[in-house]
Amino acid sequence: MSIQLTSITLNNNPGDYYADESLVKAVEIAIALGKPILISGEPGTGKTQLAHYVAWQLGHQTVSKEYGFLERPLVFNTKSTSVATDLFYTYDAVSHFRNKSDTVTTADFIDLKPMGLAIAHTHGRKSELLKGISNIRKFSQLADEPRSSVVLIDEIDKAPRDFPNDLLNEMEQYEFDIREINQTIRRAQNGSRIVIIMTSNSEKNLPNAFLRRCVFYHIPFPDREKLLIITRQRLSIGDNSYDASIQKAIDKFIEIRNAAVNKKPATSEFLDWINLLKFYDLLNGSGSFPPLQGERRFGEYQSTKNVLIKSREDLEKTDG
Repeated sequence: MSIQLTSITLNNNPGDYYADESLVKAVEIAIALGKPILISGEPGTGKTQLAHYVAWQLGHQTVSKEYGFLERPLVFNTKSTSVATDLFYTYDAVSHFRNKSDTVTTADFIDLKPMGLAIAHTHGRKSELLKGISNIRKFSQLADEPRSSVVLIDEIDKAPRDFPNDLLNEMEQYEFDIREINQTIRRAQNGSRIVIIMTSNSEKNLPNAFLRRCVFYHIPFPDREKLLIITRQRLSIGDNSYDASIQKAIDKFIEIRNAAVNKKPATSEFLDWINLLKFYDLLNGSGSFPPLQGERRFGEYQSTKNVLIKSREDLEKTDG
């Protein structure tokens, strides 16, 4: 038997992200107060995608305006080894030491990171105030004129405990020092904005001093009605012709989720699963779902559940 090289892709257009009214309001409050928003929720509930949605929305809303938003977020993926300066810039001392050329400078080995880029974007590449860093990496990526941006600090709870506390001053003042070239970069005093979205899987508690400076929102696991809306948008289904079979698939998914002990499938896994069902024509307008044991499509249907069930124990707890 040969392996089929098939690509099954999900609609990841940020404009099709589903954000309910309470989530949108929380983001609006954070923007109005000029504070970061901390988003929690179990893995796979769309925390990371929220930042892409917000950047896309703000980018489209300000496309022809002064200090308009970039349409994509500047993303920092937090690691267990992250330190506060990593959010602003990094210096590749090893490569600098190995490079023996007389034409390179320290600045050639400095790389702006998401928050550093966001602050630099508030000036624009033509700004006289950025001349001191004009030859560092990624400087050429700046727009000529000042721009606003969304910064995503993803899974901040992965970092050491000191990481969020060390960010307090820099995030409130929007400034940072590049010690290696003796430069301080401050946010431009104009109409540009920086929207900071942080995500947490609640793996460990964040410091109280840090939490006081944030707006907080928890994304709950979506109910049946929201799962239906999310499915329609992410599968680009413009009518209700699939609703009956989608509802049955949602019921089966919730049954599997409730039975799982080791790893409960999340929204992202649900979307992968339902996309598979549609691709294999197991989800259709007739409302017949799932196929019964013994039917020709039953084996195919059983295989699709591999994206939902991630342990032998959970597999044994689910039926056909």
